[in-house]
Amino acid sequence: MRVIALLAPILAALGVISSLQAEEKEIIKDKSPDKKFALRMTHGEEGWDTSIVELPSKKKIIDLEVVATSGDHERRAWVASVDTFQIEDYAKDARLVWSNDSQRVAYFNEDRDEHTMSVYFRNGDTFEEVALPEIPRCDEIKGEDPKNLDTVWYKTTPEAWLDSGSLLVTFSGEWRRLDGETGAKAMIGCERTITLAFDAQHKASIKKAKESPELMGQKIESPNGTFFVDELEVPAKDDEGHPDTDLEVWIVSAKDPARREPLPGFHEKGFTHLNSVSISPDENWMLVARHYGSHMNATYLFHRKDGLKFEDVFPDVSFDNEAWKFLCKIEKIPKSKIDATDDFPGQAGILEWSDDSARLLIDLHGGLTGKDTYYRLADFKKPGVSGWGAYYNTKTKKFELTDRLRKNNKGARQRWKAMDNDNEEAPEDGFVPPSAESVGHEGSEAPVAERLKKYEAELAALVKHRESQLEGVDRAEFQQKQKDWREELENKAAKIKDPQKRLGFRTRSTWYHLIDVREERLPVYEEPKSPAEK
Repeated sequence: MRVIALLAPILAALGVISSLQAEEKEIIKDKSPDKKFALRMTHGEEGWDTSIVELPSKKKIIDLEVVATSGDHERRAWVASVDTFQIEDYAKDARLVWSNDSQRVAYFNEDRDEHTMSVYFRNGDTFEEVALPEIPRCDEIKGEDPKNLDTVWYKTTPEAWLDSGSLLVTFSGEWRRLDGETGAKAMIGCERTITLAFDAQHKASIKKAKESPELMGQKIESPNGTFFVDELEVPAKDDEGHPDTDLEVWIVSAKDPARREPLPGFHEKGFTHLNSVSISPDENWMLVARHYGSHMNATYLFHRKDGLKFEDVFPDVSFDNEAWKFLCKIEKIPKSKIDATDDFPGQAGILEWSDDSARLLIDLHGGLTGKDTYYRLADFKKPGVSGWGAYYNTKTKKFELTDRLRKNNKGARQRWKAMDNDNEEAPEDGFVPPSAESVGHEGSEAPVAERLKKYEAELAALVKHRESQLEGVDRAEFQQKQKDWREELENKAAKIKDPQKRLGFRTRSTWYHLIDVREERLPVYEEPKSPAEK
């Protein structure tokens, strides 16, 4: 996941932050591939009612969950299961998973206790639910006496419809032994992948069931595919000697995974996870974002020393500190005026590397009041900057500006003031940050429409590449993310009346999503164990 300085307004613009969802009375989403149907969600005092509707009329085709007809038993049971659940949130994350021909659809609502998934087939002008087979037990609980097991939770999640017409689903759950064991030893968890087949009469059967592989970490691919940055879980012990897990970060050769080097500074006991890794086109530089705790994030710049060995360019301070120091110099602001949490100023946003790898384009977003940001939200009525851009020049090893960035930075304070204190969101104005310039190729920015065309082409090619790297559930989840992003983009864009602002929104959103896909984390699984090892 990338870290960008304009995180709040951009995520809000893309619908990732749904602070207004509870205030909405109707949501239309998860449109079928043929654009004829969608999920309609309507909000009431007892959560969300759901139905499949026809588009664009919103004519109801079939109810999925409606209090008036099905009662509120499921909703009350859900609220009773955890004391932090509130009935008005019931089904807020419900969704549909469509087949490519729009003739079959799976409905998923994780809140619906032990009946999280339903499957429907189109029949003329409506959709009809089909019965599903009982899911066989995981190996982990096959030998357990059902009387000695208490179900904590379980769910069946639809992942994707396959070209064969089968439905790929994930079954997962957790049970507690009632035989005297306590703590972690009493818990049994499992996850398995199920392929459901349907015959000509739509009768469902289990075609395949296999235990899901053990996930041991994630990896990010370098631009040319010569190495990966692996973040792996490793066994450890806590301060009291109990089993625990730590994380390690390695630079791993793609050709020979046995060749690997640790990323300096990322192997201390108990360190927290990576936020993102942005690698230069020549693969000699990396900007690594790291999460330490609430409101405490930092980025570190690494340079290739030899082979797979990288070294920290600023070993004594974070890259963020150096970036804000540069802003203070240019804007003639005392360093004490930078808002921060302890020693953590606002995290530098990673935008783009220039094609020649000579420049790293970043932007800064934060208050200029000198206050601690841990216990308070940003105050956009007070001084601050948003979208303040700068380059780090990898040739001179210095921060710098060009005329393009100077022009952009003139609006940084106004962009900050335009933010909304309640939602951390600015009104859509079509703003698109500048793109990176190679050394010797400085000048005016390409037209916004031209940039959008470029980003869309790069995104399409990269999505295809990522799909080729993933299988099964992982591929299905990635494809669903792309569909969700595209649908949200179209919905938001349709609400922007001004053509230029709409074009700016599309361009910025597509660019930032391209950054996300570049830094997409690929799963790292353990090698399958033999029966003897199990």
